[in-house]
Amino acid sequence: MPVRYVFCLLSLALPALCAQGSPREQFEDLARRAETVLDSRPQEAADLFKQALALQPAWAEGWLSLGAALYQLHRYAEATDALRKGVELAPGIGTGWGLLGLSESQLDDQDQALADIAKGESLGFGGHDQFDYAVRGRAAQLLIQSSTFDEALAQLQPLWKKTGLPPVMEMLMGLCTLALPEDVAKLPDKQRPLVDLAGKTAWAVASNHPEEAAAGYRQLLAQYPNEPGVHYAYGLYLMESDLNAALAEFQKEVQINPGHWPALLAKASLEIRQGTPDAAIATVHDAMKVVPARYRWICHSDLGRANLDLNKTDAAIAELETAVRQKPSNPNVHFFLSQAYRRAGRKADAEKETAEFEKVKAQQDPLALPAIHPFGDSGKH
Repeated sequence: MPVRYVFCLLSLALPALCAQGSPREQFEDLARRAETVLDSRPQEAADLFKQALALQPAWAEGWLSLGAALYQLHRYAEATDALRKGVELAPGIGTGWGLLGLSESQLDDQDQALADIAKGESLGFGGHDQFDYAVRGRAAQLLIQSSTFDEALAQLQPLWKKTGLPPVMEMLMGLCTLALPEDVAKLPDKQRPLVDLAGKTAWAVASNHPEEAAAGYRQLLAQYPNEPGVHYAYGLYLMESDLNAALAEFQKEVQINPGHWPALLAKASLEIRQGTPDAAIATVHDAMKVVPARYRWICHSDLGRANLDLNKTDAAIAELETAVRQKPSNPNVHFFLSQAYRRAGRKADAEKETAEFEKVKAQQDPLALPAIHPFGDSGKH
């Protein structure tokens, strides 16, 4: 990733001779020479930035540029230290936070990396598309490998309207669409055409090219009918038009790949919506054997909703209370719990959860990407 996309520096090579004169003049000369070789000769740039920072240690851009040079040299621990000093001195520079997150991700500090990338995204990257691609792509890859597919999609979402995306973005979108927690760089050659086609098809859906999307799904089903994730992806695509067909696709997915927990959760949700709560409970119990811990709240929410449909109010309340404890930031679990309390005649508790539902819902970004699990039927009960 060229640093010029981050700091837009010059690329002229100047002599590396130390300037004579006042400390201020020496600093300005060192800084100028360091910036001109940052992209082309990162080791020389790092040495010059260190000399300049010895004269002016409060130079925020110098720390950030030193971090950028060290990042190019794959000296990630040193780069991270320099970048942290830079963002402490200039916390409003989004590119600094983004590069810090990239560096931290190379040190297996994934949670901190994602937090710092999010900080950078909130501040903005100054219109540097290539840097935006690099940061969002890296964040999406980390989230995919941890099976956090909804958040990975949220990383890719802002890029949907851009043109000239790197091919890796289509591959990342393909992994999200198929819900495969793989490292895109280590995909077997035989799997790459599948992931690439799934990504292109998902981008066609996102960019509102329905004919291209429909053709892509036909090709996926024809060429890869037994590959993990294909029927799940098609089921999600059908959710907008045919819930019965979508449910059939999720059922096919779990027959082929019983451990595909996103398909199990989607299947359970549709079974509740279509009035078969007993089937949903069985599906959720299967999902709980394989679902990552961070998504177990969805299982408890679905068990609560299904038990409420079966008029097992006490069981529903117990499950929904667990869901609220595990995911208090989700408004829908508060809504479902309020309905269960109301069914049980617990008016005060119902009103409290309704108020919490409204509070949490108001705090959420109305343009945020929905999670994997559909919660569009919050007014059902």
